[in-house]
Amino acid sequence: MMAAAIALGSVTSCSDFLDEDNKVGETADLAYSTPSGLSGLVASSYSFARGWYGKEAALGLSEMGTDLFYYGYDNKQKSLCQYNFTADALENNTADNASLDHYWELFNCAIDVCNNALKYVGESTCLPENQKNQYLGEAYFLRAFYHFHMVNIWGAIPYSTEPSKTQNFSPVRTPENVVYGGILGDLDRSIQLFAECNYKSKADGRANYWAAKALRARVLLYAASWLGGQLNEKVGGNETYAAMDAKALYKAAQDEAEAVMGATEYASLYPDYADVWYMENEAYTMNHEALFGITYSEDLKTNVNCIPKRYRLDTGNPMDYNSLITRTGYSRGGSAMLLMFVSMWNNGATDVGNNKVNNTTLFIRPNTTANFQLPSRSTGNQVSVVQKYSPYGRGFTRYLPSLRLWQLLEEHRATDQRTEATLLDHYDVASPDLYGNSTFYPEMQQDTLIYYCPLDGNSPEGQAKQAWAKNKYRIQFASGGDIPVYTSSDPATAKPTEAAKATSDVYGDKRYNSYKIGGWCSFPGIKKFLDLYKGNINLDYPCHDISNRDAIVLRLPEMYLIKAEAQLGQGNASGAMATINALRSVRAKAGTDNTLSGNATLDIILNERAIELCGEQMRWFDLKRTGKLYEYVKKYNAQASPNISADGSGTKYLYRPIPQNEIDAVQNFTGEAHSTTGFWQNPGWN
Repeated sequence: MMAAAIALGSVTSCSDFLDEDNKVGETADLAYSTPSGLSGLVASSYSFARGWYGKEAALGLSEMGTDLFYYGYDNKQKSLCQYNFTADALENNTADNASLDHYWELFNCAIDVCNNALKYVGESTCLPENQKNQYLGEAYFLRAFYHFHMVNIWGAIPYSTEPSKTQNFSPVRTPENVVYGGILGDLDRSIQLFAECNYKSKADGRANYWAAKALRARVLLYAASWLGGQLNEKVGGNETYAAMDAKALYKAAQDEAEAVMGATEYASLYPDYADVWYMENEAYTMNHEALFGITYSEDLKTNVNCIPKRYRLDTGNPMDYNSLITRTGYSRGGSAMLLMFVSMWNNGATDVGNNKVNNTTLFIRPNTTANFQLPSRSTGNQVSVVQKYSPYGRGFTRYLPSLRLWQLLEEHRATDQRTEATLLDHYDVASPDLYGNSTFYPEMQQDTLIYYCPLDGNSPEGQAKQAWAKNKYRIQFASGGDIPVYTSSDPATAKPTEAAKATSDVYGDKRYNSYKIGGWCSFPGIKKFLDLYKGNINLDYPCHDISNRDAIVLRLPEMYLIKAEAQLGQGNASGAMATINALRSVRAKAGTDNTLSGNATLDIILNERAIELCGEQMRWFDLKRTGKLYEYVKKYNAQASPNISADGSGTKYLYRPIPQNEIDAVQNFTGEAHSTTGFWQNPGWN
């Protein structure tokens, strides 16, 4: 519980750029009286963000239970994804409850470190003025950053601007509009300080002037759409913004987004969308489109403590955060995004197996020794598959694209680069020498072993494709056919299939009777987060169970989408469409027209955000702030729709519950929502 937490142990280096060493506690006055101590304190403020970005638990809270994704076969947060969770602390029950208690603690701890950084840097006399302004600019940025996450998850929160010195058992939840006022105030100060020291480079991996401008654009959009739109409130506690209605906030968001878009020396759009995601460009400091991100070291072992230990103690020792947050525990660290949206690596079952050789599936690394080889039936060669297997599969399935997302990506495949760069619609054999090894597909001559087709397999076109694929490769259709990915062609009712039907064929084998090739295990994946290298599509390199990919938090395309939505919010639907088309034109395939006709609507903008930003930890917040969460879940997510309507409108689910252990710890709990002195649970979660 945060109410009892005040001391944090040290955190070691987790980045090529940030050297972290935080010593909040009795030695703080001495430790933070030197330039190196202050540098470590500011750097340690970043480490908490690695518990959110690129992590499984945070994906559940930021992308799932929306229109874009379903949960897979052995997802660890199914209750969260289908709105069937409770306020109970994760460690106090055996269900797959969300990690809300851990994130409540993580973000509060992060804010406390930022407050300490502001205190000690502000009081320092040992730093040059420019260095002092930079550090203060970073600390204000990060304090706004963490408060912004909290207010969008829980609504009213205890808003903190001073370091914690004593246990506080009577915290007061500050109204959302006042929290927004504080966040915007911090960003204003951050931008001013960065401007004074002319700190505008992303080369060292820290927040800077343009990162702060980009975050302010996002916060202003949220303030306009959520506060000014859904709640009909104005920003509180901040004279600069207090008089602004929703339209004025939209105008401010547009101005800020345009300023960032104009900073061509800082960021630019790649002509080829796939270049955003190739590992050659994974470092956000090198990525043309990145505005701000969270860094991970190329040496995964140096990321040992990239997420700090918890404030909470167990027999005198700091406790660990949940493994969904730390992924590999505290032995290695990095991004888990490459694991989250791919099929089960043994989803081939028997039909694409190597048959009689340990039933090894032809496109996976076998669960055996590092020098394992398979004999080629066609050439007689011994094929070493360990270094040549396809890495886009895992022994589990966490999240998969919804039928709705697949349809959105397919709609403009002919003209839009983003479909092929985003969607993994086929799985390949590990080596050409193995083409003849599958008994069930003896005519396989190309590299494709499994193809995911967006058609209805029962349609005439689908039936023709299925006949063509016979003996060559397995084909799975969006719906219908022998092995459908989803139960229906209607996004409102479609769910991932949980087992393929049993069928006899010319081989006399019921090869499709397996949960492993049901849609919840075998599906078109999301490709952009994989460790793909440009020009190396055969993937002849070992795959890791965690990646050194930096997490890009703010990208330049978002500024286009913020501008478009802000224009729409001011009544300029034609201007909004022009902005969308400016982005779509850059994303166009060579020689094609990728623009849309007519005027923009909110649905069109949200569709564009889905195509451009899917999986980037924003979708739940986008649907919440625009008032579309309930509507879109009912239309496009049959896994979640039954539970989200339990309160009649879905309004309960616009706020996550305050963790029950926090409720139990405070001494000023009241049943009165929005009490000015008491602490309450969000409505509907009692």
